[in-house]
Amino acid sequence: MKKGHDVKEMLNNINEDTKNKRDYLVDMKSINITENNVYSYPDLEVDHLSKGKFNLTDHSLNQLCGKLEIGTQYLRKCLPVSQQLVAHNLNFWINKSKDKELMLRTYEVDQVYGSQDTTLKEARALCSNRYKRIDNDVVANHSLNKLMDLGLDIKYAHYDRDTLNITAVNQKLEGEVYKGDVVQSGITITNSEIGSGSLIIQPFIYRLVCTNGMVAPRYLNRFYSRHVGKIVIDTTKDDQYVTIIDKMQKQIDLVNSEDVWTESFQGLLQSRKQKVNSHQIVELAKRHGVTESERADIFGRLNHYVGDTFTTSKYELANAITNLGNDEDRSNSRARFFQELGGLIVFAHNPMAVRV
Repeated sequence: MKKGHDVKEMLNNINEDTKNKRDYLVDMKSINITENNVYSYPDLEVDHLSKGKFNLTDHSLNQLCGKLEIGTQYLRKCLPVSQQLVAHNLNFWINKSKDKELMLRTYEVDQVYGSQDTTLKEARALCSNRYKRIDNDVVANHSLNKLMDLGLDIKYAHYDRDTLNITAVNQKLEGEVYKGDVVQSGITITNSEIGSGSLIIQPFIYRLVCTNGMVAPRYLNRFYSRHVGKIVIDTTKDDQYVTIIDKMQKQIDLVNSEDVWTESFQGLLQSRKQKVNSHQIVELAKRHGVTESERADIFGRLNHYVGDTFTTSKYELANAITNLGNDEDRSNSRARFFQELGGLIVFAHNPMAVRV
């Protein structure tokens, strides 16, 4: 597994960032896009807000295009050449669209830019007015307290202001897949504040011999809460997250149980006997968007070259795949992808029929 962030430092960053996050209910027709001569993306301003302009991000630009039902390829081509042209196109389609209420999620913080004190105002997400806020400060503080109360060891933590990943291991629940190949039960928790993912709690398998991590597929003993709820009337009085946090803590107890671990461990033992050949590995890699260089790395970890003809077990293939997630030069999202793909190999009856 990758090194991740120090838990105390991460919590401090989460709590500090929370102070600078704001939410506003805005009408689509009140949005106007303007050119920004400093940053790579244009600004968004709202007629009935006196907060000024908010700089769009790649993510919030995608969301705005989605709300307007227009593609992003042309706009991305225009961005480096003319933000004015991008703003013109977006404003045209905003004026042509039906009016609807949106939730604008922002990040606003004082900063020094050059010799001037300025305020960074970022439009980090444009969601519907039914967006159910289950934010990272709430998830992190409650889940970490629960995990520590259960005596679990935090193996990985990552936070990037918008998304959260916490993975913990129960050293009391373990087994040997082969002699000396010890695996332990774990829990992984992921969340997004900007509409790029649900709050998800899943079983995790930690392999001691090489510190690989494997995520059990989402259909196995998972907790899944989408960020969709009631229409938000007042952002300051929206407390829909309260019942979700209670369910989250109960799910942590469930995933940490011996019954769930036994089910996961039996899946690992069975995967030792299930065979997969090199041709199937190539087809599976193509199906799941594994690049050619990543495919070569997987073959290398199986002591083969691409083009070799051989057969291996699902267990060995899964470990070769999840080991790619240990590389520090890979992004956290890509490392997570390999952990989930490894779990899919082991636990899915037909990995070709399901996507990560």
